[in-house]
Amino acid sequence: MRNKGVFAILALLASLLLSACGAQTPAAPSSPAAGSTTAPPAAELAVGIVLPTRDEPRWIQDETRFKEALEAAGYQVEILFSQGDSSREQANVESLITKGIQVLIITPHDGTAAAASANAARAAGVNVISYDRLIRETEAVDYYVTFDSIAVGAQQAQFLVDNATGSGNPLYLYAGAATDNNAFIFFEGAWGVLQPKIADGTFVVANSSEAEALSGSATLTREEQARIIGQITTNWDFNTAKTLAEANLTAAPDSAKGDVFVLAPNDGTARAIADTFATDPAVTSFLITGQDAEQASVQYIIDGKQSMTVFKDVRTLVQSAIDASIALLTDGTPEASGSYNNGQIDVPAVQAPVVTVTRDNVQAALIDSGYYQASDFTGLGSAAPAPAPGTLAVGIVLPTRDEPRWIQDETRFKEALEAAGYQVEILFSQGDSSREQANVESLITKGIQVLIITPHDGTAAAASANAARAAGVNVISYDRLIRETEAVDYYVTFDSIAVGAQQAQFLVDNATGSGNPLYLYAGAATDNNAFIFFEGAWGVLQPKIADGTFVVANSSEAEALSGSATLTREEQARIIGQITTNWDFNTAKTLAEANLTAAPDSAKGDVFVLAPNDGTARAIADTFATDPAVTSFLITGQDAEQASVQYIIDGKQSMTVFKDVRTLVQSAIDAAVALLTDSSPEASGSYNNGRIDVPAVQAPVVTVTRDNVQAELIDSGYYQASDFTGLP
Repeated sequence: MRNKGVFAILALLASLLLSACGAQTPAAPSSPAAGSTTAPPAAELAVGIVLPTRDEPRWIQDETRFKEALEAAGYQVEILFSQGDSSREQANVESLITKGIQVLIITPHDGTAAAASANAARAAGVNVISYDRLIRETEAVDYYVTFDSIAVGAQQAQFLVDNATGSGNPLYLYAGAATDNNAFIFFEGAWGVLQPKIADGTFVVANSSEAEALSGSATLTREEQARIIGQITTNWDFNTAKTLAEANLTAAPDSAKGDVFVLAPNDGTARAIADTFATDPAVTSFLITGQDAEQASVQYIIDGKQSMTVFKDVRTLVQSAIDASIALLTDGTPEASGSYNNGQIDVPAVQAPVVTVTRDNVQAALIDSGYYQASDFTGLGSAAPAPAPGTLAVGIVLPTRDEPRWIQDETRFKEALEAAGYQVEILFSQGDSSREQANVESLITKGIQVLIITPHDGTAAAASANAARAAGVNVISYDRLIRETEAVDYYVTFDSIAVGAQQAQFLVDNATGSGNPLYLYAGAATDNNAFIFFEGAWGVLQPKIADGTFVVANSSEAEALSGSATLTREEQARIIGQITTNWDFNTAKTLAEANLTAAPDSAKGDVFVLAPNDGTARAIADTFATDPAVTSFLITGQDAEQASVQYIIDGKQSMTVFKDVRTLVQSAIDAAVALLTDSSPEASGSYNNGRIDVPAVQAPVVTVTRDNVQAELIDSGYYQASDFTGLP
């Protein structure tokens, strides 16, 4: 039975949703208009925050929490991202200083390089709070808000010590980035616990000659730590961790394998290292540490693939930073509980506690505390009770929490639907079709009326759509099409044919003469969108391949089909099988390297590259830029990711197709509300999913080049001018 008040809500809905849509942009409301040179007075913009990157979910979550809490307390705040670039970080700080901030909260990319920014803030009379990472080699830091970082390493090490028996246990050490002061602090905490057990023979270090040489030293100098970390650094990077672990195992004799113990610095590297150790037949078992309680690693712990993690509740850390900044704004003194030496002074530290999490206390530490929901995981001993049927109107299943795009969608969906009076639950499948199906089944049992789902694998998701249809639930396929089923009511998408067509048209418009080398790349063969994008591109490129304007340089299948204006699904699959990047940066880089190695110089010179999205475009562009036989290249992209917009400004990427996710979320919400109120969403086309033509609600797409970055991305409020350097 539908709520009779739902029609009354609709009157309020338009204004609520329009305002919500307008508000949910990456731009902070306190920012001046694009192109404005007038900074707000000091009392207007109280706090400036500089975070290291938008490319990790952790910092997106921090951004949201900071903004909401400070504005609720009556303080205007502007939050900028440095994208792993110390010069960008310094420019961000200088911009905030000119706008009159009174408190700067900064997570430095490089702790030592950030000293210049802290000095500039101090000179301007701005209080500096170093957040989560310590700024080094300066006196211009007022407070350090951090987790008890020594305790993080100590808890990781203590877990290994507590589970070791006998002597001669192989110990593999890994650390974070040598540019990150936290990596040193974590290692210091771990070394203090491990060193006595290395010295007494309980452990034998298997992968660091520097650690072996220093095994008799209970404390290490910074230089000694640096020598060890130089051998075992993962740079906080999954692929670096995997490569290093593979090299360590290749070099290690079988006597350094068997039952092993692994100090991994954080969860992302722990998963990469664990997956590597799991494939070595001479490793009979391993215990491996972690840090951050990332959802993927909590699932690994439940599944027995990772042994522990150190839980640092970022909710408490954000609150500690907010409390410290408000104390400074009101002439108070933050409550410090310790200090850390940054090479110049002992910086007063506001320290949040950390907790060791194993399979035994996942429920108590992470579920009962409200940090995660039981439905976020499979294999837990117990699950939270489901709400009564009918109380949950909309269920949403998104593909992963590991990409900022889906975190942003989650926020927009939740806020807009709840503002409109509808209860919503949003789950993530983490790239796992079985998890996706379990998520859908869970939502069905809770009584949802509408399911919005972005499938990991379009064909595998048919089972979930069928289950929803059987339960009387309307299904909206969001951003990716569910295939091979009749149980899809609507497809909310960008005009995906137009995406590929615009990418291809850009290449065609810039090609002259004949014989131009053309390199083709595509997305994942499991993603229906990859086929649709390629279909749109092929329709524009094929006539220019057939007439000799372009010569395909890296796909024999595309060459063989160059006379076919339209391709069957099977023909597309054969081409995509040769050129797939799997939407993965490293796969794209490796494939581009292989293509260039195999290509003669005649297939280089001035080249044209169809790259499917921005992430792969940057990886491919960086690869083509290193080949001396490539004199120039034009390369496409998609998504208007901040990093690629900077590449376009810098001339390293040629274009991107801008798909404003604000409009896509709004289209999905409009469609869901229409279905909840027994009306029909307005479709503007259809896509065949192998069984039926699914009515499509299509959002427009826009080609962005260096010439129109300002108009399309800055003036529209999608980004701030301060997000970039060198804007034309």
